[in-house]
This record gives sequence, structure tokens and C-alpha cells, in this order.
Amino acid sequence: MKPASIARRIADIAGTQWGMITTAQARVHGVARSNLAYRVRAGVLERTDHYGIYRLAAAPTSPLDDLRAAWLSTNPEALAPERVAMPRPDAVVASAAAARIHGMGDVYPAPYRIIVPGRRQSGAGAVSYSWRDLDPRDIEIVDGLPVTTRERTIADLLSDEGDVSIAADALRDALRNEYDLDETRLAQLVAPRAERLGRPAGDGVGALAYLMATAEMDPVSVARRALDRVLGSTAPLPGLQTLFDQLVAGIPSLAATRPAVAFDLASTVDSELARPGP
Repeated sequence: MKPASIARRIADIAGTQWGMITTAQARVHGVARSNLAYRVRAGVLERTDHYGIYRLAAAPTSPLDDLRAAWLSTNPEALAPERVAMPRPDAVVASAAAARIHGMGDVYPAPYRIIVPGRRQSGAGAVSYSWRDLDPRDIEIVDGLPVTTRERTIADLLSDEGDVSIAADALRDALRNEYDLDETRLAQLVAPRAERLGRPAGDGVGALAYLMATAEMDPVSVARRALDRVLGSTAPLPGLQTLFDQLVAGIPSLAATRPAVAFDLASTVDSELARPGP
């Protein structure tokens, strides 16, 4: 193959996956490893920290480049667009790595947790494989990467990180950034972890109420947000009124552990209802 054809083929592949190409992809498309090595010496390609993954030196960089390279390494022969188009993605970024993609929380994501359809051995590298039965509605594509939704990511952080505050931080960021968070779905996803949050088994709404209070560190704003959603909605919001009731019922115990935020919730709600509109 002529040098110009090789360069074009490399550029075509890398152009569909963040400026990156794997040695396996190059081989499948007729580009030898020696061709890649030559271009590394010429400064056209750069080696990444992941074996067999290269990036175009001229490609724009991103804080997510290392994660993207790690994801490519989980199936190095297949092209990223082909993998994303699968009915069921072969590797989904999850937990802390997904939180980083969504811009939620502040937890170091490596080793990157990747959910795969079947059991796979995790090595000592940058990827930690996890087998879980993912519902398709808990997967979305973000900038070409299959990643768990914000709701699923928050729920997974409860299980994977061993610290409730990490999941609460992610939830707080999701709420502050005004993402369209599906609270009904999130309550369903945290229900299996309800007892860990001091709620009855399976009480997802109560678990979410506790997590929201922990995330906001301000019961007034939590109550106001729930109240605004209830009063401002023109359609029923499943579980939201129950969530608000659970939050109100749980305030005394929360205040007992956080005296600095103790207040008269009933008076606050009355004030909010009596407050004149704009």
C-alpha cells in the first residue's frame, strides 16, 4: 500500500474515534504495525498509556482521552462506531468513570469500571470489568461512548465506592446543573440499597429522600425543590409527592444528626405556599 493510502486509512479510522487508532484495527484494514511505528518516529502518531492504542499528534486533546483509549482497548479490533451501533453495547463505561463523563462528583475514576455482557477477567491495568444486567434505558451515548445514565451512575456509586457521600456529591451536582434527572427511575435503582441508607428494604423513595437531603445539605432547598415540582407540574409526577412526604417525616432524625440545619419545616412550607407569585 502506498504511503498516501496508508495515511488516509489511518486518518479515516482515527477520525471516527477521537483521533485514535489501535494496532488491531490497523491490521484489519491493511496497515502494518511497522507503518504505525514509522509514524510514531515521524511525530505523526503518539503512543498512549494503553498498549496498542495510538492517537494522531495533531488531534485535539481532551481530559477524557485516557478513558477513551481504555475503552477502545476492551475490544481493539472493532471500530468505535460499530460498537456503539450494537443493539447491546459490548462495553459500557460505569460508576466513577461515568460520573466523570457526566461531570458529577469528584472521585478518581481509575481503574475505569467497564460493564460487559459476560464475565471477563480484570487484569492489573486501567480497566476493571464488571458483569451486570443493564437495562437498555440505563445506557446512553455521550460523545461516542456508551455510558450509564446519570441515574444509574448515582445508584452504582452507592454500591461501588463504599461511601454514601460520593453518591450524594454526584446527585448534588446533577441537581445543581439542572439536568433532567428522572427521579422516579433513580428511586427504583436505589431501592435495593435502601437499608444501607437506614430505610426499610425496598424503600427506594425513602432512600432517595435521604440521599437528596445528604446531597443538598440543606433540607429547606430540598423541600422547596420537591414542592415546586409538585405545585408546578401539569401532569402527575409518580412518586414525587411520596418523596416529599418521606422527606418531611425524616427531617427530625436528620436534624438530630445535623443540629446546624434544624428548622421548622412546617413553617417553611407554609411560607412558601403563601409567598406571592412573580
